[in-house]
Amino acid sequence: MPADSSLTYGRKCTIDLVRMLMTRREQGAVLRNQRFPILVVEGFQGVGKTSLLSGLAVRLDQQVPYAQLDLEANKQVSVPQLLSALAFELSRKCPRYGALQFPRFIVGQLVMNLDLDLTDRTRARRQVIAELRRYRRFDDAIEVLQDMAGGVLDIMGRSFGLPIEPPDGLLRYTVKWITDHALGQQIVLGPFQEWYRHRDLGLSRDPIDVLIELKSRATHTENEDNQQWIDDLFWSAFLADLRAAFTGGRRAYERSLNCVVLLDNADTDLGRRFLHQLDRARSERAVSEQDDADPMTVVATSRGALLADVPHAHVAEAPDPEQVTVGSEQVPPGQLAHPTGWSRWLRHRLPDLTEDEVGRTITDRALLWGDNRRLARLVYQLTGGHPASTRLMLDTVARLDPQKWIEPEAILGLARPGAVNQQPTVEADMLSRMLGDIAGPTLRDLEVCAAAREKDHALALLGHEGMLVGGQANYGEDLEPILWPGDGSAGPVLLRRLLRRCLARRNGADGPSWSRVYAKLRHTCRADGDEAGELYYALAEGELEFVARRLRKRLDELDSTTWERLLTSVTAAPHEPRHQQVPIDEVGSLVSAAGPDTAGSPVGQLVAALWIAADPFTDSRRRTLHFQIAVDYAAVSRIFPRGPHAVFLEAERRHRREAEWWD
Repeated sequence: MPADSSLTYGRKCTIDLVRMLMTRREQGAVLRNQRFPILVVEGFQGVGKTSLLSGLAVRLDQQVPYAQLDLEANKQVSVPQLLSALAFELSRKCPRYGALQFPRFIVGQLVMNLDLDLTDRTRARRQVIAELRRYRRFDDAIEVLQDMAGGVLDIMGRSFGLPIEPPDGLLRYTVKWITDHALGQQIVLGPFQEWYRHRDLGLSRDPIDVLIELKSRATHTENEDNQQWIDDLFWSAFLADLRAAFTGGRRAYERSLNCVVLLDNADTDLGRRFLHQLDRARSERAVSEQDDADPMTVVATSRGALLADVPHAHVAEAPDPEQVTVGSEQVPPGQLAHPTGWSRWLRHRLPDLTEDEVGRTITDRALLWGDNRRLARLVYQLTGGHPASTRLMLDTVARLDPQKWIEPEAILGLARPGAVNQQPTVEADMLSRMLGDIAGPTLRDLEVCAAAREKDHALALLGHEGMLVGGQANYGEDLEPILWPGDGSAGPVLLRRLLRRCLARRNGADGPSWSRVYAKLRHTCRADGDEAGELYYALAEGELEFVARRLRKRLDELDSTTWERLLTSVTAAPHEPRHQQVPIDEVGSLVSAAGPDTAGSPVGQLVAALWIAADPFTDSRRRTLHFQIAVDYAAVSRIFPRGPHAVFLEAERRHRREAEWWD
């Protein structure tokens, strides 16, 4: 696959992993398939999983046979239909590979769709044999795939560069293109029915009887055992066809890379069923000591649910192509394909953008904003590097006056680029991208739970009447996986920030208010003896005087490191959206409103200043604010009862350095 110097480090790592998992091994004078794991690319909504697959498709086009499907588009498709769509896509002619053929698979699809007399086995056998004799040419046989795959491909999307049209016209064009370029027109399905005798398992059954059983079971797919039997049979036929396609023909030695299947949104029931069946088919073949692995590299995207139930021992972790971890041990990437060290799944979490990558994006776009380092820092602090939200903010900033200082509140309130009638705003579009079609009671409960600093605090809200509409079941199934997926990515943090803003904008009819929710959370932490949580929620309520007085008391009781850690934790509390002043002026307003005790205390001023500085919605005029924080840290170090301490001096230096970034 060609390289692209503009890719972020995370995407380069993913592409390198895919390239590694595509490589066939040379052994003697032949190329052998390797047992590679299914690559699962995980990440929060908007991290760039879909665009990554699209980028991979561009690199794969005309290099190897590949297929790209979105499993979210149609959740009612069966596994055989999905396999038909993949076979159809992989059948497109590709240099060095020709047009891959799936005769064993087609035999099964053909018989499953026949109108057989299942009350008379002798007649059914004659019907099957006659039909198999009729399908002799490649263009006849592939019509079976056309019939099965047409609806799936039209709904799920296709990877090659033809416009989406109704299935008849588009698929007829594609079938003609494939058959016109096929090396041979003859496919002769009859001999491939013999595969159903042994199915690569050493069996010895009459193949026609097996095919009749397939049709019989297909008439009763409401029985899960029947559906599973059919799925397993088609998986075996599909993989047998792939193995044969890569080992035969005069150009077999040129096929140094696997074909590739790209599956987006694999967390659906269909995606989980499909991929777990592939995993089982591969593992059963491996334990039977058959060393002819299938030549198919599978890349699936997930928000985390796909591997949630997979045993830890079966999943390898790949931070990058040079670091692969199986269990608790790090192994060379090549060992992933070794029979004794084979991992069945490989998880690769797609990372957020770094601050440097945000800055590089600004440079590449030639945004004349003045100090691009400052813009990168401001955007990164708000989005955490969440790719979709970062791009949206930069697209919006590009339309603003480059000489004007930037206020995050103002950016969020603008219409997103390309919006009609000034709707939706940037903020609304960010939420929409991360939440999809979530609305109604679930959305209201998400807004309430987002107020919690930790997921355990959100769970405690279930004990307060009227807080959550959906109850505990809804929390465990819908809310917690969205707000706290456990992957440490920036998306959930940004989502909670934006949902809290929705909570602050509520009126009385929208459910529990900001003050009511934070009062309940504060009460819960106080009852549990969680001082940091109690002060955090008190500050979110606006109780600056209470928080400053408590922290001043604790200054005399705690060591400097513990106290500074408590201070930092508490001042990360959120603000209600507010009219922006120059940040240093806002600090003055806060301490004045809190009373003379707070205004006259270096602890009170430090708490107020850090609270403003920690808020990612604070505008870019922060230079004086950080200088003031440095002064306040120096003052606190002087009143610390055991004398000045390095913790305060380091904090003072840190904020003096931070001041250099801002206006």
